[in-house]
Amino acid sequence: MGQRRPTLRDVADAAGVHFSLVSRVLRDDPRGFASKDTRARILRAADEVGYRADASARGLRSSRTMTLGLLLPGFSSPVYSSIAQGVEEQAKQHGYGLVLGTHAAGDPHETITDMVMHGRVDAMLVASGQIEDAALRRLAGQLPRSVVLVNRQVRGVSASVVLRDGDATACAVEHLAALGHRSICGIFGPRTLDTMVRRERGFVRAAQRLDVRATTVEMPDRDYAAGYEGALRVLRSTQRPTALVAGTFPMGVGALAAARSENIAVPGEISVLSVHNDQLADYLTPRLTTVSMPTKRLGAEAVELALVLTAGGAARRVVVPDPPELIARDSTAGPARI
Repeated sequence: MGQRRPTLRDVADAAGVHFSLVSRVLRDDPRGFASKDTRARILRAADEVGYRADASARGLRSSRTMTLGLLLPGFSSPVYSSIAQGVEEQAKQHGYGLVLGTHAAGDPHETITDMVMHGRVDAMLVASGQIEDAALRRLAGQLPRSVVLVNRQVRGVSASVVLRDGDATACAVEHLAALGHRSICGIFGPRTLDTMVRRERGFVRAAQRLDVRATTVEMPDRDYAAGYEGALRVLRSTQRPTALVAGTFPMGVGALAAARSENIAVPGEISVLSVHNDQLADYLTPRLTTVSMPTKRLGAEAVELALVLTAGGAARRVVVPDPPELIARDSTAGPARI
C-alpha cells in the first residue's frame, strides 16, 4: 500500500544506537562489539519496526542493482574527475548506473559496507589513498566480489587496477636528461601509498640508468600545498637541482607557485614537470610540462574487473598497458649555463 520499507536507520533509532552498529550486529560481523543487552535490544527493535535483511545483505543476492559505486577522496584533483568519467562511460555501456561518493565526512569503511551489504550497489570501486591498507584488507575479506581498488595496490587485496606509474616518472627523467639536466629532484607523496612508491622507484632507476644525480623529497600529502612546501624546501637548499619532477599534477602546480614566490625563473633557473596531465596546464604561467597517463581507461578497466567479479570471475591485479606520454610545454628547457 505504498508503505516505506523499514531501514537500518529505523532500527538504530528504535534501539538508540548508531546505525553502523546495527549493521554489524544484524550480519554477525565480529567487529560489531555490543553487550548482550545491546544486541538483544537491537534484535528486538528490528523485529518491532519490521526490518528484514534482503538477500544482498546476507551475500545471497539473486538479482543485481545494475549500479556501481565509486568512492573518491574528493574532487579537487583533475585525476579523479578523469577516472570518474571513465567509470561512468564504461558503466553506461553495460547498462549500469553510477553512484559517486567521497569520504570527506564519516567513516569510508562504513560507506562501502553500507552500500554493498544493503543492496545499493553491486560493487564499489575505491579510488582513494586515504584509507589504510589494513581497512582495505578487511573490506576485501568481507566483500571479496564487490571491492576493486583503483589507482592503488594493497598486499592481500587481489582486485586492483593501476597505471604504469614507474614508467611515467622514468619518462620525465628521460625528457629532462635529454635536455641536459644532470641534477633532478623528485617530490612525492607518502611512501605508505604504493602509487608513490612505484613512481619514486621509476624516478630513481631512470636517473641511475642515465647517470643523473637524483634526490627525493617525501611529503605527507599529494596536493597543491604539498607541492608548494616540498618545492620551497628544494629551492632553498644549498645544492639546488636544475629540475624538479612533481609526483602529481597538483604538486606540479604548487611547485610552480613556490618558484614564483622565491623569484626563481621557470624554466630559466629551474625546470618543472609533473606526472599526470590536465587542460589547466595550458593556462598556467609558464605552461606546465606533464606526463599524461590514461586515467579514463583506468576507470573503464576498473568497471570491467568489477563486472567480472560480480559475475563470479576471479579477482586479479590489472596494469593498464597504455604507456605514459610526455607533453612538453614551457616549464622545461635545458639547464642554465653558469
